[in-house]
Amino acid sequence: MSLKDLRQRSGLTQKEAANVFGLKYRTYQNYELGNTSPDMDTAAEFARYFKCTIGELFDLEEGDGEQIGGPDRELLNLFNSMSKDGQNALMATAKGLAETFPLEKESGVR
Repeated sequence: MSLKDLRQRSGLTQKEAANVFGLKYRTYQNYELGNTSPDMDTAAEFARYFKCTIGELFDLEEGDGEQIGGPDRELLNLFNSMSKDGQNALMATAKGLAETFPLEKESGVR
């Protein structure tokens, strides 16, 4: 189900949805059209409001080749189950860990 489908199912116009989320109309419209992507906090707000997962919000669970599995799915499910404060804490922790343990580029040298 797409952002547009969820909005329409909720009976909102694009302008009403933009107001609900405190966004400019054009910004919301671009999210819905897929021209730009919301940041994780905004996506989480959409998911909470529409009572869905972030994956459902962006059709990641529809089998279109973009499926999330394994640890990625587990992390997404944990994120979706948290309060806004919990999500912010998780993001801060993840950013710190990413800086401490950066992905090593394959150089062929071991």
